[in-house]
Amino acid sequence: MSDINAHPHVQLMEKVYAAFGTGDVDTAGTYWKPDAVHHYPGRNPLSGTHKGLEASIAFANKIFELTEGKLFMEAWEIGASENHAFALLRTRYERKGKVLEMPFINVARIEDGLIAEFWTYPEDVHATDDFWNS
Repeated sequence: MSDINAHPHVQLMEKVYAAFGTGDVDTAGTYWKPDAVHHYPGRNPLSGTHKGLEASIAFANKIFELTEGKLFMEAWEIGASENHAFALLRTRYERKGKVLEMPFINVARIEDGLIAEFWTYPEDVHATDDFWNS
């Protein structure tokens, strides 16, 4: 049985979270295709389909802006298949004296060693909306 951590898609996701976790959005963006699409659910300022690397970077920067950098994200498990990777995350965001702490799942479609499409799934989309809309 092979070591799943050696899978290139797992390594790719680890690099993305390592960069994003330190606020280095530009480095995280180097692991995305220029025409990548990021889907974020709900009805809040971050929701929607963000098309292209520039929009995805703007999305990530918006999270840091809204939380004033008060965020924590840790992948407790990352897995991969031939064309996809997933990450189970512990997240904590702080904003205006409120805290949003819950598991998230991210799924990425990988093409040519880069993220081509990315989906974010919070455990509770309604609580996520309430947090970002406040």
